[in-house]
Amino acid sequence: MKRILGLALLGAAAAAQAGDITLYTRTHFGGPALQLHGSEPDLDKLGFNDRTSSVIVQSGTWEVCENKHYKGKCLILEKGEYAELKNFNDMMSSVREIEAKSASKDKPERK
Repeated sequence: MKRILGLALLGAAAAAQAGDITLYTRTHFGGPALQLHGSEPDLDKLGFNDRTSSVIVQSGTWEVCENKHYKGKCLILEKGEYAELKNFNDMMSSVREIEAKSASKDKPERK
């Protein structure tokens, strides 16, 4: 019994360390939303390809890319609220959590 409880707690701790990101179809966090807890190489499968106009990163550091499988132009988003994506509006096709130390300086303004 103790072993099962220990494994359950270990699994919960690992899940707590995973990042969270929410994508919105409209600026200023409007419209339908999609919350992700892990990498998604193809947002088309979830009906969210080229539809994201604002983002909230609840935790973690995320790379968002204009093409499937993390190809093309990508942005690094750290914890915060991104009410407008300006030059990246309706272009997102894949999303993945990354380590903060590999983050690039190409970031939109956080509000």
